[in-house]
Amino acid sequence: MSNKDPVAAAAIRYKPIQSAVPGTTLGPIQIDAFLGAGKMYDTPGVHLHHRQAAVVHSEDLPALAPQSRLRARVFPNSQMDVDKQMADRVRSSGLTGFTIFWGGLVRIDVQKALRETRLMFYGPNAVQVHIVPTEEADEFYNREVCVLLTPPTGKEKAEAWTGLETKRHINLKYTNIERPACDVAVSGLGWISVEPVDITLKSSDHSVEEGFGELDFVVHVPKPVEIFVRSPMPVGKAGAKWYEYRELTEAECEIRPKWFF
Repeated sequence: MSNKDPVAAAAIRYKPIQSAVPGTTLGPIQIDAFLGAGKMYDTPGVHLHHRQAAVVHSEDLPALAPQSRLRARVFPNSQMDVDKQMADRVRSSGLTGFTIFWGGLVRIDVQKALRETRLMFYGPNAVQVHIVPTEEADEFYNREVCVLLTPPTGKEKAEAWTGLETKRHINLKYTNIERPACDVAVSGLGWISVEPVDITLKSSDHSVEEGFGELDFVVHVPKPVEIFVRSPMPVGKAGAKWYEYRELTEAECEIRPKWFF
């Protein structure tokens, strides 16, 4: 538009054209950006009640918007901020019996996993990941929500925060340890790639047995937020090594949205 209309070219210097945070348009905004006195209106988008943005305070919305290229945060890892006893327990038994908090918005209880299982978190860097033993998870969340576990932020918001009311049990059956078992997507935040066995470890550790197995997780989120289990998304060079194209099955075609032209 600014290439053809001098008024639009001048207006772009002083008026924001795009917000860094989605869902911030509360009402129609009139924009005078045409030489012929025409007007353009920016209108609010569709409210999606199942996304994290619908449950957090407006002040916390910037934390949900990625500010840079998404990079995986891997758990467990050698840089975890835990004491020596807890680190030794993770090394010996893996993530089983631990709870991972993704900010104050997501809680993952690992009920069954291999010692080599790892979780890869893809989402905004402003939402930090913390790990505690499951038996301490309730007390830890009640104490640290709005403080260490953010968003939500600020003790004044803690009283109105209803917590993680939705609970979903996820049982994953895997048949190939050369690739992630699935992605667990949290609407409006990001996704967690579940690797039954660390793919980089598998190439050098032949003690890991091939075959079938299962993993058990319980995922907690705020009440309206939805959780999706989907096929793993190939990310980066590691994803290129295991990704294989395949046609949709008949069952997948049946549930896929239909388009009519």
